[in-house]
Amino acid sequence: MARRVSSDIKPIVNKLLEESWQVKEYEKILIISDYPTTEEFANKPTAVLESIVERNLLAKRIYEIIKKIKPEKTELYFIKPTYQHYVDPKDETMNKKILESDLVITLTEFSLTDVPSLKIPLDEKKIRHVSAPLISADVFYPGGPLDVDLIDVEKITTKLFSLVQGARKLELFDVAGSHLSLEFSTPIDWLWESGFCTSPGMFSNLPAGEITLELPFGQTECSVNGTLNIFPGWQEGLTQLLTLTFKDNTLIDCVGGGKIGEHLQQMIRSEDVKITQMGIGTNPQAKDPFCATVADKFLGIVHVGLFPDTRLDHYYFPLSRMKINEKEYHRNELFE
Repeated sequence: MARRVSSDIKPIVNKLLEESWQVKEYEKILIISDYPTTEEFANKPTAVLESIVERNLLAKRIYEIIKKIKPEKTELYFIKPTYQHYVDPKDETMNKKILESDLVITLTEFSLTDVPSLKIPLDEKKIRHVSAPLISADVFYPGGPLDVDLIDVEKITTKLFSLVQGARKLELFDVAGSHLSLEFSTPIDWLWESGFCTSPGMFSNLPAGEITLELPFGQTECSVNGTLNIFPGWQEGLTQLLTLTFKDNTLIDCVGGGKIGEHLQQMIRSEDVKITQMGIGTNPQAKDPFCATVADKFLGIVHVGLFPDTRLDHYYFPLSRMKINEKEYHRNELFE
């Protein structure tokens, strides 16, 4: 594990406080992280434990930096890991501490987005929430995806959002022959996020910069069809070209891909595998393909999420052009 010191990340933390979150003098900040028990240290996979502990230290350093600025208004609280994404830790103490806060930052291994223990108190008092599952300390270094012009990210994100919101048909292409067609029987709202978390009730990811379309399992408002050609390098185990074919949101064929392909082929044989999320990154400084929370933000990269694929990784391809209601836009028109 690389040696980290607080001074390495201090400039970015200060920038987040002042620009991204615009924290006021009277506001209280709660930082939440998850830690393994002694029993879990003995039984859980070493790689997962290393990731959790590194994030614990990151949370501690961020806490130390902020506490020097706001000594009476900053708190660090540790919860037990859920070892699954979107599972409620059911921690009553955490619930109470959230209600006493103005800004909550979750630096956890497993995503807590929309779990009741967070969502209910956050919604009740319109508390700002910054979510950062699986984030690494590298994200906070100069030149990383947090060291970015937020106004630029906001401009790109809102421009893309305004183009796709309410569209009846979208077609996404890349230079490798990928082509996904999305047809909407009724409008579905896209979510957009550019890094600002400044008003009561706002939500932000770390790092920021994407538009996202949620397509719950079984939905019929949007029909996704087409083929994706995904090159090696985005996930461990993706050792050769992976070709995925979709019909009416369902993955019907999978060719190549090494271990990743074998994993998906096995799933197809036993159950329906559907697209449940799509997104497009808008952060020019996101560059790490091996951290999913960063890869989702790559400028001009489309990510596709499948269910019930329980691996966190999405499937990625670089957008070269897009048709929106039959009008064609090339990459430079979308992201410049």
